[in-house]
Amino acid sequence: MGKINANQQDRIQTMKRQIWNRGAVLAAMLLLAGCGVGQAVKDGTVEAAKWAFTTQVKTMNLDLASRASLNTSGTGQSLSTVVRVYQLKAPQTFEQLSYAQLQANDLDSLKPDLLASRGVVLRPDASVSLSEPMHADTEYVGVVALFRSPDKDAVWKLVVPKKQWKKTDPVKIEVRGSALQLAGSAAPGA
Repeated sequence: MGKINANQQDRIQTMKRQIWNRGAVLAAMLLLAGCGVGQAVKDGTVEAAKWAFTTQVKTMNLDLASRASLNTSGTGQSLSTVVRVYQLKAPQTFEQLSYAQLQANDLDSLKPDLLASRGVVLRPDASVSLSEPMHADTEYVGVVALFRSPDKDAVWKLVVPKKQWKKTDPVKIEVRGSALQLAGSAAPGA
């Protein structure tokens, strides 16, 4: 009974190969799974870093408030004004455009940087609250007030960085006379 015949030896060798092959396949699967876990951990770390160091704002809440003296006519009567809000990838084009260019051809002029836009009519001594989805690629919000006769020394357009919404939500802008002012900032010329 101590002797193993050739047939049994072949079966033993076949079983050893099968065990070896299955072990190799199992080891390969574990290695691949380990790579996936490593990638998942890396991806999670990258996402956590992005969340911590980038501005995650999902909604653009903006409050516009006007004074009784707004966009006055030649006779001193206060008039409504159109305020346009633009979500932008970069502010440079917006900052360089003139009042006339923004009034006449804003969407085409801003096209390379424009992600979304919205216009509202603001009446004297009134307020308007906007709540719009903030596009993921938005880095700046441009605000322009189209006054009847813009004062060349007054601020009629503003650029608000997206990170402002992390500090103040909603962001508040006051409109008085023919000027825009971000709440909490010094008045122009002050």
